[in-house]
Amino acid sequence: MASSTAEQSIGKIDELTHAIASLAHVEKPYQDGCVIKRKLSVKRAPVDQALTEAQAKLNMWKTDRDALDHWTLQWIVSFCMCELASEKDRCDKGIKKAQELVDTAQEKVDEADEEDREADNKIQKLAVDYRSLQSQRDELTELLDNVFSTQDGSFSTVDDLKKQVEEAEAAVQQIKSNDEKLIQVKQLLKKADMALLEAVIDLRQSRDAKNLGQGQVYFPQAAYEAIKSARELYPTLPTIDPPQEYVKEADETGAFYSPMQRYLWEIRQRLASLVEWCDKQEVEHMYEEAERLVDVGTKVDAWNLERRRIIKDVILQA
Repeated sequence: MASSTAEQSIGKIDELTHAIASLAHVEKPYQDGCVIKRKLSVKRAPVDQALTEAQAKLNMWKTDRDALDHWTLQWIVSFCMCELASEKDRCDKGIKKAQELVDTAQEKVDEADEEDREADNKIQKLAVDYRSLQSQRDELTELLDNVFSTQDGSFSTVDDLKKQVEEAEAAVQQIKSNDEKLIQVKQLLKKADMALLEAVIDLRQSRDAKNLGQGQVYFPQAAYEAIKSARELYPTLPTIDPPQEYVKEADETGAFYSPMQRYLWEIRQRLASLVEWCDKQEVEHMYEEAERLVDVGTKVDAWNLERRRIIKDVILQA
């Protein structure tokens, strides 16, 4: 039975073996291209973050400026202090600086988009050949599985090579599992960051910080839960120290923040350092995964070549 199945399949087995050999050279450059593409994705995250932050600062300045044009407590206080004109001028300057930040950040986002397109174009041709390689490799593996499923007994060389394939595949899965956790952690940190940013804006607009007792700290629950979940998911995530003192200084747009707003803003900066740590881990995993994937392909080909040899030298000679 095994000999009959082998005779029917050997022609296709030879054809696929030769086709795989002619395409195997694309595997490493394709995986290297995937690393470049993924690194660009990591690289652009802080670029997108900078644009979001610049837009938030611009909106805060516009809100402050709009408040001066309406009958609000802020307007009345400014009017009584004869500072309305100077306050409007300060806001206008802040809006101008914030708009410059937005424009600069948008330029960097556009540059990142162009880099993504260039990387896509470079990898496109390799991707077509790589898919063909994988398809033919899978077809050959299935064909050889069918032949050996009808074979009584086993061959030690085949068993050893199959074990190597399984170990290599397990190593890839472990890396992917860690990567999935890192991606979830980064999403949670981004959620916490957005909650903190919204809290800064709310405090600036509502003045709720004045209702806090001395020594009390306002920290958004959504940010707390997200950070807690990130630590539970990835226990090796570094810790961050809370700000210890308040420094009254303007940001790059000339805006000043209350102690509570500054506290939340500095927590955001510390979260950014955690995202950078995750990025470094992810990049390390990228290179390791690419190397392991090439190794899997090499080991699968070696396994299949040995099975093909046994078909020709043993099964068909029986």
